[in-house]
Amino acid sequence: MSTQTVLITGLNGFTAPHIANEFLTNGWKVRGTVRSTSKKESVLDLPYYKKWAADGKLEVVIVEDFVTSDWSEALAGIDAVVLAASPFDMTLSSYAEFAHPAIQGTTRILEAASKLETIKAVAYVSSTTAVLDFFQPLSSYGGVIYSEKDWLPWTEEDAKSKEGFASHQWYCISKKYAELAARETKKRTGATWALSTFCPPGIYGPVQQINKLEDLKTGFGSDLSTTQLYGLLCGGEDKPIPPDYNVQYVDVRDLAAAIYSGITRKTEGRYITAGDEITLQRFVNIARKLRPDLAKFIVKGDSKAPEEVEEGAYRYDTSASQNELGIKYRKLEDTVRDTMARFEELGAYKNKSEV
Repeated sequence: MSTQTVLITGLNGFTAPHIANEFLTNGWKVRGTVRSTSKKESVLDLPYYKKWAADGKLEVVIVEDFVTSDWSEALAGIDAVVLAASPFDMTLSSYAEFAHPAIQGTTRILEAASKLETIKAVAYVSSTTAVLDFFQPLSSYGGVIYSEKDWLPWTEEDAKSKEGFASHQWYCISKKYAELAARETKKRTGATWALSTFCPPGIYGPVQQINKLEDLKTGFGSDLSTTQLYGLLCGGEDKPIPPDYNVQYVDVRDLAAAIYSGITRKTEGRYITAGDEITLQRFVNIARKLRPDLAKFIVKGDSKAPEEVEEGAYRYDTSASQNELGIKYRKLEDTVRDTMARFEELGAYKNKSEV
């Protein structure tokens, strides 16, 4: 068992609790960052974290702004870093508002990390939005298989100059250039730590960053994963199904395992972390089959619609994550079952009027 400490940014997010759990259960200590005192209090109040905090295994520090804050205290004594914080605000009105915190924030923390010999490995959580252009009809891809060698073709010049570009496109471009900034910073600073970057598609699984139904409702829309999961599994039968953009998804626990493996193996690489195939119709069909008693809460969609991914859609080559990191991806049935169980714990199915 390890006695090392990992810094995880954005500990109050959807993905970070699962990453923290992966390290904590393997003997590491975790120091997590949040942006405010209220978020720190909320995190430490979660039963998911309470035991670890009481045992001195979990510490939460406040870093108000990734670009302007001093990272020296947060990084002191750290053996590894996981950059998991990923703001997702589709109300922003310019590319600069997406790019500045994503790119400069990544650069700032890694410049600080490059000065510390204690740090042996860094993991950056990117996205498959940095790999390909999602916003085409699925049938138009010609069945191409994307790998870690592929990058989103859009550039920052496109983001600044093309008419018709919108917030979702700015977000994708900012993810690409933040990932590139991580690689450039390591090279420029001569940092000795190993850098691995992870590109997940849609991330689904149990929601652990909140512990009260009211928090789930008031935080609705704060992250894409929780918003979509809650809408599909708790939104009511008649809620429409959004269009499919992802053809594969990753269970948040498998992503966490991949990141832990990358850190502990000190890998240098880019990994597409994608598991089972998914359509949202298949997702809700599985949910309704698993829990027919909760059917009134679960989106019905078109029960006669095909569950298979559209012909001609793209796929991912995930052999690197499986062979180099040892990841075995969960099936969609397991993810749906466990996600619903968590919503049930939160009381999301107590009363139809709460939908």
